[in-house]
Amino acid sequence: MAVSRRSAPLLSVLFAGFATYLIASLVSTGQTFLTASPSGNVRGGRTAMRGFKEDFEAWRSSLTPEERQLMADQAEGEFNKGFRKSDAFKQELSKEKIGSFAQVLGKFFDTESEDYKKEQAAKTPDYNSLLKKAGDKKLDMSLKNRIVELDRDADRRYHFATQKIRQAESKGEYFMQSSPYMEKWTVPNGEAAEHEANKKLLETLKQVAADSGCPAKLKPAIEEAVKKGVPAMGQEFSLTLPQVLVNQGNWLRMSIAQGVKNMAKTKSESEVSSFVSSEVPKVGSEMVGSIVEGYYSARNEVQKAADDMKAFYRGQEKFNDPKRTKADVLKQMWAELGKGDKKLPPLDEEVLAELAKEPAVQEGEYMHSWGTADKLYKSEAIDAFGLKYLLGVFETTEEATKAFEEWNKEYEAARVTMKSEMDQWAKQEAAR
Repeated sequence: MAVSRRSAPLLSVLFAGFATYLIASLVSTGQTFLTASPSGNVRGGRTAMRGFKEDFEAWRSSLTPEERQLMADQAEGEFNKGFRKSDAFKQELSKEKIGSFAQVLGKFFDTESEDYKKEQAAKTPDYNSLLKKAGDKKLDMSLKNRIVELDRDADRRYHFATQKIRQAESKGEYFMQSSPYMEKWTVPNGEAAEHEANKKLLETLKQVAADSGCPAKLKPAIEEAVKKGVPAMGQEFSLTLPQVLVNQGNWLRMSIAQGVKNMAKTKSESEVSSFVSSEVPKVGSEMVGSIVEGYYSARNEVQKAADDMKAFYRGQEKFNDPKRTKADVLKQMWAELGKGDKKLPPLDEEVLAELAKEPAVQEGEYMHSWGTADKLYKSEAIDAFGLKYLLGVFETTEEATKAFEEWNKEYEAARVTMKSEMDQWAKQEAAR
């Protein structure tokens, strides 16, 4: 249904208000992705070494100054032949001190040995891990059914929209986006000024719905919004709007804002303020009106083409005469073509005789659901490995489910037969 020029101002006001409210409510939220820094494999030996250092320092602090000096002298003169022959080199610490040092060393070596064993165990893969995880599990070989809805109306709209876009591009023109998809948008309603503006917005909606040029598919959404009314201030207020219009409204707002920002670089503050208050509303209103009118014009054009295609296929219904042959069809076509200025030659009788043997309606072609249906349903069988098998495309979910049930019945019967054959084969092999 085309939008009349008389309703364009109302729609312009409506969607100008929508764009203003919606843009104000769009608050971009940033997301911070925290990635933990990778921790390397630290050898347990470092921990053991730190423990040894603490124990050694504790043991060393138990030595007297004379014993510390004796150990230092012996370490320094280890490779001095003269010192090695002296009594100082042969002098030893007490058995108690040596025993406690032996305990410190023993503890260190034990810890180091445990860490080494752990490292070796970690490096060696567990070759039986798969058996441990899945050894006791039985693979479910049964089939699962999935029914996928096919929106044939959407397919037709997409076909004609892309076709018209390509045609426009070939001429250097632009075809407006025409998707009828509706989205729920939240409108600011937290302050008194916003709350009052929302009430005025609903009044505008009433006028738009009452206008004869309002699209029929838009009226139910408007009537529902008006019926609900504006909630109390501070509560969420949402409207269902065409996604394309909202996105284009957002783009328009950002473009105007960028233009004003660029203007501020060369103009005074008073000039910019005057332009924003006097010119921006006019420009915005004209642009929004153009966007709304262009959107509905493109959407209705695409929808009409899709409806015409569906009506063409459904038109076969009045030609369901089983006695009708292809010769009858050709004669009817020839008669219509002969109504023009150019006179057509008579049809060949032999050709007509051959065509008279063939029925006009071919089995499986009459009123084919792919051309006549609004929605269809694809039935799929999915096996244990995720492989999908298309069982067919049907007009109802019941037919799609029935097709799977019949197919699954044969599949289960084949599984039983295969298991029996495998058991028989195993017995034969074992008997060899």
